[in-house]
Amino acid sequence: GNPSLISSPCMNHMMNEDMIETVYFPEDPYNSTLNDQGAADYLERNPDAIILAGPTGNKDGYRHMAIAASQERTAVSTFDWLGMYAALFNLEGKANEIIADTEARYQCSADNAAAMTADIQPEDKPKILWAQYFSGIGWSMAACPTWDSAYYCEYAHHCGAEIVSRPEGVGFSQTYGSPTVYWYVTDEEFLELGKDAETWIYPSKTFEGVYNEKKELLDQFKSVQMENVYDTQGQGPNGWHEQRLAEYDVVALDMCAMVGTNNPDSMHVRRWFRSYFDEAIGNPGTCNAPLELEEAYIPAQAQCTRLASTAPDTTEDATSSDTTEDATS
Repeated sequence: GNPSLISSPCMNHMMNEDMIETVYFPEDPYNSTLNDQGAADYLERNPDAIILAGPTGNKDGYRHMAIAASQERTAVSTFDWLGMYAALFNLEGKANEIIADTEARYQCSADNAAAMTADIQPEDKPKILWAQYFSGIGWSMAACPTWDSAYYCEYAHHCGAEIVSRPEGVGFSQTYGSPTVYWYVTDEEFLELGKDAETWIYPSKTFEGVYNEKKELLDQFKSVQMENVYDTQGQGPNGWHEQRLAEYDVVALDMCAMVGTNNPDSMHVRRWFRSYFDEAIGNPGTCNAPLELEEAYIPAQAQCTRLASTAPDTTEDATSSDTTEDATS
């Protein structure tokens, strides 16, 4: 991959200091012959190394290990791949602990959102527009026929909200040399579909340019009029595609806070979704080298406080425990 897209401050420091070797050919980055030869040369120089190959990588190559986390359908399942990485270092026990704790925080915000929306009719649920513009092509909108069709569908479902979904057959499709079909809609179709959504999440860093180009169109959107537009630059322009995957519990709480289905008595400061109109682009921080280079990465954790109505009922467990003690005394 392109090393310029890496957002980790410490990894960038290590690359700048030639502490990490990169295999990348900027003049022809998609040349499979060059990439395969570069990988083979790297393995020859590093006899103890393995290469983690993604679903489109050379997973059958020598000393390659296939990684398919991106093919999972839910955030929980994707995060479970931490256990695979942990197994390489004989740390499965620690990984299981982290996985369970993260899922518990994720479940907390889901239970709160369910309680907050229990009496809301489906048509009154918070509406989220998830869409971005590709210059010269059109608008790419969410398509959520099921709650787990994509990660953003899952997060909206998690928070008791509804994604404004492109209806099947609406718009036009494109392919780019692969079996994947990409769907787009025109300005007119986009206005009709998305103008009434209260919240717009623009999952890219190009909203400013698009807004300047299409201001007359976008000023007709309720989300723009309310200045309720967010992009994914809360941790800088590239972190969304990296650390976000390690903080799915935080992303979920971010979204629930945006649409008002989190615990109203618990203050949550959004980390990943940046308000375009009110907030500056975030940054991933700095690296305190060399001290931090040997330290473990500790992701942010969702500070979720359960509503009283969602707190686990411990009465039955306490009664069972008392009965057991009486029987054995």
